[in-house]
Amino acid sequence: MLLPLLVLSGCFSSEKIVPVSGVVTLDGEPLADAVIGFEPIAAAGQLEAGQGSYARSNAEGRFVLVSLYDGAGALVGPHRVSVSTVVGKEGPNGEILGLTKERVPSRYNNDTELTFDVPPGGTAEANLELKRK
Repeated sequence: MLLPLLVLSGCFSSEKIVPVSGVVTLDGEPLADAVIGFEPIAAAGQLEAGQGSYARSNAEGRFVLVSLYDGAGALVGPHRVSVSTVVGKEGPNGEILGLTKERVPSRYNNDTELTFDVPPGGTAEANLELKRK
């Protein structure tokens, strides 16, 4: 899940990183232990969008994004947002073992339709209201 975020690399300015936090819910209930990924969307004509950010939600569904290279926050601008609850353990040969069942519909993870525009001053209201139907 985080692999696409980890592939992004390079030197990015921390001036564009702002604090981002919120609450993720599924059908109105807090979604605990979800991995939330914010992947910047490249501007027209650009190949590289910048570094991604991620978080894990707590029991109340609250999350605080962490940039892969610059600490807390996310880049300013539009992002594709993914949410997943799949958990697995790495086996002795690097394989993934014992994956848990995904609780989040695919339209929010691998085939995400979620987007969020991170404002220049950051936000504590990056709330993600997911629905099964």
